[in-house]
Amino acid sequence: MKNSSEADILAVVESAKRAASNLMRTGRVWEYSLLSRIMKSPDPIGRMIEELQSRGNAVVGIPTKDPAPAVPAKTHWSLPVHLRRSCMRTSSEADILAVVESAKRAVSNLMRTGRVWKYSLLSRIMQSPDTIGRMIEELESRGNAVVGIPTEAPTAAVPAVPDVPVEAPAESSSESSGELYQCPDTTKQGTSLRERMASLGYYKKHSLDHDLLVSFAKFLQFDMSNENFKQEVENVARFLYFMDPQQASLLFVRQHEKSREYFLKLSEAGLSKQTVQNYIKSVKRFLKFHTGSTDLCFTDRVLHEDCKNYISFLDNIQMATSKQVSKETTRKRFDTFQEGVLSSTQVTAVLAAAKKDFLAVIGKLHAGECSPGHQLTLTELQLVLYYLEAIVILEHAQRPGVVEHMTVTEWISRRRDDTRPGFVVVAVKEHKTAATFVLTQEQEMWFDLYFSEVRPVMLGKKRKRVEDDDETDERFFISSTGKAIYNAYNDLERLHKKYQVPKVTSQMARRAYETATKELSDVQKTKVAGYLTHSTATAEKHYRMKEIGSAVDAFLILRNLRGDSE
Repeated sequence: MKNSSEADILAVVESAKRAASNLMRTGRVWEYSLLSRIMKSPDPIGRMIEELQSRGNAVVGIPTKDPAPAVPAKTHWSLPVHLRRSCMRTSSEADILAVVESAKRAVSNLMRTGRVWKYSLLSRIMQSPDTIGRMIEELESRGNAVVGIPTEAPTAAVPAVPDVPVEAPAESSSESSGELYQCPDTTKQGTSLRERMASLGYYKKHSLDHDLLVSFAKFLQFDMSNENFKQEVENVARFLYFMDPQQASLLFVRQHEKSREYFLKLSEAGLSKQTVQNYIKSVKRFLKFHTGSTDLCFTDRVLHEDCKNYISFLDNIQMATSKQVSKETTRKRFDTFQEGVLSSTQVTAVLAAAKKDFLAVIGKLHAGECSPGHQLTLTELQLVLYYLEAIVILEHAQRPGVVEHMTVTEWISRRRDDTRPGFVVVAVKEHKTAATFVLTQEQEMWFDLYFSEVRPVMLGKKRKRVEDDDETDERFFISSTGKAIYNAYNDLERLHKKYQVPKVTSQMARRAYETATKELSDVQKTKVAGYLTHSTATAEKHYRMKEIGSAVDAFLILRNLRGDSE
């Protein structure tokens, strides 16, 4: 408006102030029930865009033409009056004015960073396995409040002002004023680690679309071939939010004391020493990337040197905590020894509990009732997927990585034992320890039905993205979102929870089988040990008939230990 009069400019500024005040009053608080309805609607992205625009936000990058966002200007709300009458009625005028000034900064920050949404980000959120949870995280990271979350979900924490996080009520909306400033909630925190971390605000993070994080994610995914790069990027995003909730930047390298405080708070919240070490490693790798693989040394030499000094600071913290990690590992081993080992029957209890429902779904597929698999519900599709994953992890005592890395080529290349044609051997090579597992004729039929009937339906749910199409299409196990399995352990946990069976992990299963073989002969022990874990060199031999026979022998030993008749 360089050619406009001062009066016109002031009018626009006043209008923007009213819009900002209205956005802070009505646009930040989201009902959980509303988010749930949006995610369940036929067009969740379109419905979300409508809701964001109705609250004065802008969505950019939409493929097709959409109406311009309407910004409501009417407002009848005053923070100073509210503070004097309610939350800070016993406080001094100076304290009240300090909160008002801080809130103004929050308004400015929300207007700068919280209103514009990229269409690509909304698309990724809608494709994620937990759309509501992912949307809540994104809203909270932008300074919004989500109220009415069911008790099973983490409590939503909303900072009233940028520097002092104040908890918003997690009860019904009738108990919330909907105002910018919320008085502290003294509700007792949950006892689980996840609830405790959420209530303390340690799950809040900056948007993963920030340039610093996007470039780091690409480096991990493509340069480092790190398949679990998303977890590492999220660790860094949480750390950056703690260091500066307003803006993600590298300036945290000049805050050593606050950094030390963050890692200490993670331990106090209940995270293991090893998990805290993982957070430190993530931040360290994040800095090494920006100091060694970007132009930082040319654009800001002082900051570059500060980053290098900060890496040395992290080295010192790691050295100081390494002994604590060792003690923690020793303590866990002792606790495991004290708890005892599960029986082979207990290991596969969830398979027995879910088998009736699983066979009912397989019966539909086998009888040709589905075309192909399209008439199955999402729950039925997931049951087939989770059950087959559990067979590999629990019955065959393989690590979750075997499920996550198994490829279509490896399934097609399965080999049959010539002397015992009722068994086939599948070799998975692209894993930290290459693996081999044996399927019975019936199990082979289940896996083949999944491959030919269920998997194509799962892939059909995928929205094309160039960077991961090839990888996803090659993976054998595909999630209900159409992407490669990210964490098989989560699927296994969901299956245990659905059938209310005590949770059994891969480590527990492997330990149970290893213990059960102590009375066997040395030859049998060697075969079972080879079945549970292989070197890469051994994996190359699995296509030889002699090695196939050894794998079947080991499988039969494990089956006898479980007491299976077939």
